[in-house]
Amino acid sequence: MVKVNLDWEDDARPFLHRIVGPLGRRLLDSVWGLKVAGLDNLPRQGAAIVACNHVSNADPLVIGFAVYPVRSLRYLAKVELFRVPVVGWFIHQVGAIPLDRSRADVAAVRSAVAVLDKGRCLAIFPEGTRSKDGRAGRPKAGVGYLAGQTGAPVVPARLVNTDRLLSFRSVEVRFGPPLRFAGDPGDRRRCQDFAHMVMDRVFSL
Repeated sequence: MVKVNLDWEDDARPFLHRIVGPLGRRLLDSVWGLKVAGLDNLPRQGAAIVACNHVSNADPLVIGFAVYPVRSLRYLAKVELFRVPVVGWFIHQVGAIPLDRSRADVAAVRSAVAVLDKGRCLAIFPEGTRSKDGRAGRPKAGVGYLAGQTGAPVVPARLVNTDRLLSFRSVEVRFGPPLRFAGDPGDRRRCQDFAHMVMDRVFSL
């Protein structure tokens, strides 16, 4: 079982985070011509959920580097990644939360709620897995539950060309205005409807 570190704050990033963040941002800027639009839509303080499309294994890194100048991100990551040498150590060090996708992972949800209750920023991929063709998949209701349970705004983010890094296409990250969920987090249908609205907004960016 992976222990989740909930102790560090946005203004007291772990040593590894402080090193990798600016280096990764410079690399994306210089090699892939990173373009970031709408970053002002991400609140500079307080709880926030960044909801992204998912087309590449590099997506968590790209979204993290894109917001690094203003926020630090925590992530929900599939538990299998924590078993991969080096990768597992790295994502644990930067505060990822292991998620077992084979079941309703109550512990992961509680950790995500705790992160948001502490006023931090959480990145999630509502589709739950990568899209192989770039088209939208069916999102999970979890983004609605987290938004309703914590009151955190959901900032939609579109990742463009992260699946073409080896072609050195220009990478873009586009942020949209925050969305609020006013429904009952216990109402799964309302949560699911909200998740669809979030992903519709993501793919409209």
